[in-house]
Amino acid sequence: MTSGEVVEEFEKKFGSFIGTKHAIALNSGTVALHAILSALKLSSNDEVVVPANTFISTAFAVLYVGAKPVLADCDIDTFNVTAETIERSLSSKTKAVIITHIGGNPCEMDEIVKLCQEKDLTLIEDAAHAHGSKYRGRLCGAFGLANAFSFYPTKVITSGEGGMVTTNSKEIYEYIRTFRNVGRTEIGHGPIVMLGYNYRMSNIHAVIGLNQLRHLEEFLKKRNELAKIYSQELEKIEWIEPQKVYTHSFSSYYAYIVKILPNSPVSRDALMKYLREKGVETTIMFKPVHVQPCFKSVFDIQNRYPNAELVGTNSLVLPLHVGMTIEDVDYVISALKSVKE
Repeated sequence: MTSGEVVEEFEKKFGSFIGTKHAIALNSGTVALHAILSALKLSSNDEVVVPANTFISTAFAVLYVGAKPVLADCDIDTFNVTAETIERSLSSKTKAVIITHIGGNPCEMDEIVKLCQEKDLTLIEDAAHAHGSKYRGRLCGAFGLANAFSFYPTKVITSGEGGMVTTNSKEIYEYIRTFRNVGRTEIGHGPIVMLGYNYRMSNIHAVIGLNQLRHLEEFLKKRNELAKIYSQELEKIEWIEPQKVYTHSFSSYYAYIVKILPNSPVSRDALMKYLREKGVETTIMFKPVHVQPCFKSVFDIQNRYPNAELVGTNSLVLPLHVGMTIEDVDYVISALKSVKE
């Protein structure tokens, strides 16, 4: 029931899908980030740039290894970090950059890869939302030195709980395989050669993941079909603006995120309440990392990340999942069009 042949099959097929030499299955996306950063052997003097607009785990993982997370603001239209916002957050202590493909929308990777190469920085993709997302035809999760996926139940594909690291580095691959197995190089009772954790994925979770992976293309097609209808119809509502996805990118549409513009007849929170009364459940993607109470002592300077703060207070996620129908999307659009002051 613990790690075994099924886990290995899942790793092989997922790595082959993404296009990397190696894939290592773990028990969450947070763990995947922790394992990657541990493999880099960072010190307390090292800094890692992470998005201000991301899930808290991206920043937590940096703290887990004793390094310092430094935030980068996002683009106001794509909600992603850019080479420009990352560069503003660099210092002589920066060793790595973690980017998140928000909602499955790929970051502008050409510029980011170029910046990291010029500055000799390790690039890590947080691809928790980006199963099947593509930038200029190349799958997300294949750009960084090592990259993290999540298989949490809400993700594009799930294993119940789980995560995966993709990499072309044999050194990182071997390190993480030992790291996830309480410091043992093999499953069983062999010698413990390094500090490690019980971060293994079980065969049961891998069975679910394999089955989901077989349906990934089908899921992506359905999500994009529904997203296209949303995008076409929302053009008719002048106070809502969907997340911008460039034509050279393909989004998994893990989430369909919209901004509520200043000319909206109601506030974001009032809109969410109104839609709930109509039977439409919406959610907020993230609050910016630096406004979370646990980070008050880490990020004590406010208003340095205005775009992330604006996105955090004026965006929401509309319903989008493979169980929805076109009629469901039409109902959501109808509810939005019925909003009045």
